[in-house]
Amino acid sequence: MKCYACGNRLGPEDYCMSCGAYVRTYRHIMCMSNMLYNDGLAKANVRDISGAIASLNESLKYNKRNIDARNLLGLCYFERGEVVPALSEWIISKNYESKKNVADEYISFLQSNPARLDTINQTIKKFNQALNFCYQNSQDLAIVQLKKVLSINENLIRGYQLLALLYIETKDYDKARRTLLRAIKIDRNDTTTQRYLKEINSLITEQANAGDGSAALLPQDIITYQNGNDTIIQPVGAKEKRGFSSIINIVIGLIIGIAISWYLILPGKISLATKENDEKFMAVSEELTAEKASHQESIKKAETLEAQNNELSHQIEELTGTNGATTENDRLLRAARLYLEEPSNSGKVMEELADVGADYLLGASDEFRDLYAKLQETAAGDALKYYIKLAKEAFKTKDYATAAEYYTKVIELDPENSDYLMDLAYAYRESGETEKAAEIYRRVITDFSETQNAADAAEYLEQ
Repeated sequence: MKCYACGNRLGPEDYCMSCGAYVRTYRHIMCMSNMLYNDGLAKANVRDISGAIASLNESLKYNKRNIDARNLLGLCYFERGEVVPALSEWIISKNYESKKNVADEYISFLQSNPARLDTINQTIKKFNQALNFCYQNSQDLAIVQLKKVLSINENLIRGYQLLALLYIETKDYDKARRTLLRAIKIDRNDTTTQRYLKEINSLITEQANAGDGSAALLPQDIITYQNGNDTIIQPVGAKEKRGFSSIINIVIGLIIGIAISWYLILPGKISLATKENDEKFMAVSEELTAEKASHQESIKKAETLEAQNNELSHQIEELTGTNGATTENDRLLRAARLYLEEPSNSGKVMEELADVGADYLLGASDEFRDLYAKLQETAAGDALKYYIKLAKEAFKTKDYATAAEYYTKVIELDPENSDYLMDLAYAYRESGETEKAAEIYRRVITDFSETQNAADAAEYLEQ
């Protein structure tokens, strides 16, 4: 946790060790916000969306900049089919934290597809139209409109609740109950849905206990009659359904007979076709094998000729001096001349020395290696100061890519200085190369574990 006044990392003390600000109350507020966020997350995981929304709103009252809580609140609204409140929360979250915010993905998901936005707008308009039909006592039109809305947005809790109310108004309690059960699957503990469901169960119980008994709840295509103390329930179209079932059984029997005949004949045809395909495959394989052998022989000849050509070219280059000792000697001489003419320009001297090939240096004469080592030792200190100066100038102009380039050269000359490593990581981080920055921070933590720079690097890695 960081200090709200100076941004320094806080310890267990009640005061910030950097600026002296009193942070006990601030720490308590942040902990309460995080605790309520965790409570909302736990409720959302068990589909208690209403409870999660309440906890997350409380969390934001403590800390309005709790990005995780605000993004999760938007997801909860979206899960309930309320797209506009969800989009509002994500936009607020993006305004508080514009970089590396998952709200960008949520907003892009909605705004990248114009058809999706148009569908959302149409859903809102149709729901408002259904409300107008309710105010006009046109329940049938409102039911039709709400069914269209729920076919487009299957998670709109308010749509299910309004549709259930309309079914209750028309005394169709069974449909009302099924509608609310669909809403319960989306949000298990919505208070309004639970209250409506309790009322419907009460109405169904009253209807079942009415004077006509439980027969009032039976569908219209079922007839009942009393036989002693037993109630006999018989479908009206039982005889007609029995004849229709016989026709279906006959059709199914015919289909099964045809399928069995087909499966007895088909394996023989498949075996014959497979044998013919195998013979064709063998013939083609033999032809391909012969062509492949010829092709490989041609490749070997070409590789032999290419190797001979490369060897001859290398010999010619060594004889003409285009890639031999003359080039390496010239580079060493240029480096020596640069140091004599401009001792302060050690950076260019080091660049010339860097171009001298390591393979040639191993086989060079003692005089060549001594002069190379002396120049490198003499120019290294001035070059280090020169590269640090260029890197700091790049920092002033916020050219972090250039600063990273020069600090890389500084590290090559002085790899044991953790301050230079931290400056290089900062340049990478500000230029957007976070992976390289993380690699440098890990190097500081590993090689300089007992320093303050290692602690700072660990904190940056957590960010």
